[in-house]
Amino acid sequence: MLDAIVAEHEIDSSFWELPSCFYQRSDDIELVFCVPFTLVRTDSIIEVSYTLRYPEYKENENTWTIRQSGVYHRFDTATSKSIFILFNPTPLSSTHKEVENFLTGSPSLVMEEPFWLHRLLFSIHIPAWRGYIGSLERQFLPITNTAFATFIEEPLRLSYDHLSTLSNLEIRFLQVPAMITSATEVIEELCALFDTLSRPHIESQVLQNHRRKCLVYSRTATHLKDRIQTIARLLADTLLLRDQVVAREQNKNIFQLNKSAVFITTLTLLYLPASFLGTFFGMNFFAMDQTNNRIVGTPMVWIYVVASGVLTAFTFLFYYWLLHRDGFVFRKLVPKVPEWNIQTLRRQLTNRRKGDVELQRFQL
Repeated sequence: MLDAIVAEHEIDSSFWELPSCFYQRSDDIELVFCVPFTLVRTDSIIEVSYTLRYPEYKENENTWTIRQSGVYHRFDTATSKSIFILFNPTPLSSTHKEVENFLTGSPSLVMEEPFWLHRLLFSIHIPAWRGYIGSLERQFLPITNTAFATFIEEPLRLSYDHLSTLSNLEIRFLQVPAMITSATEVIEELCALFDTLSRPHIESQVLQNHRRKCLVYSRTATHLKDRIQTIARLLADTLLLRDQVVAREQNKNIFQLNKSAVFITTLTLLYLPASFLGTFFGMNFFAMDQTNNRIVGTPMVWIYVVASGVLTAFTFLFYYWLLHRDGFVFRKLVPKVPEWNIQTLRRQLTNRRKGDVELQRFQL
């Protein structure tokens, strides 16, 4: 269908860059890429094309997502006739509905203002950046307040998972100025085009107001990104210091345990000889000869001596073996715990998405 439209109206080949941006993505590629403002003038024909990225709020999911729309405008200055081609991410997108409502509700403005679609798109999507930036700010404000109200000596209410959250928010804030800058450049080019066509000043004034909003939103996103970086450094330092405090407390406990072990060992050495003698002479190997008033020993005492010697030798040999193979022994004793990290989860999600895409292609 596009081939027929392009051939019928002799549209410039630069038009094909617009549909090339709309395809099914399985990875986060070209997240901030926008087709720049493209202007082609041939006699009385003016062709304008560009893509615009903007945030869109999903009420059913209570989340924000980044959308993209493409605009092609062919304007004949001799006849004041226009041809518009609008690319949307979904067939029944909010942009499509807004444009349809404007066409049915204000047909006179459509006839009087040939560049109405450009003004409408910016009027719809530029203000949405404020809500998107505000939603991201509300996500990291609780972390910020908690980080500033944290005492190192007390148990922390934050963990390393919050660092991952801050990193994700930082990446999303980093994308905002790039996408807004593309919209700002398109507005500036449209205003320059209006000046060459001597369009009414009110049209350029509306676009200039949107450009000023873009500059404010871009500065706000940059400020919040820098603020997140500061909070992330503070949180990382806090967690590191907390680990040091915990390690110091553990060292104190180990020191107390060592003192207790030394005390117990000293007591053992003190009582061991007497206990050994009491146990040894209390065994049935010896008896008291009441007639002669003397101690009589049995010749079977050698069984005790041999058994004790063998057990002592076995104990020392086993201890020597453990000293040289403690790593292998403890690896066998420690239960196997699966390692969950960001790379593993990302790899699993990527494989799952690829499987879903292949299944959809197979069904189609």
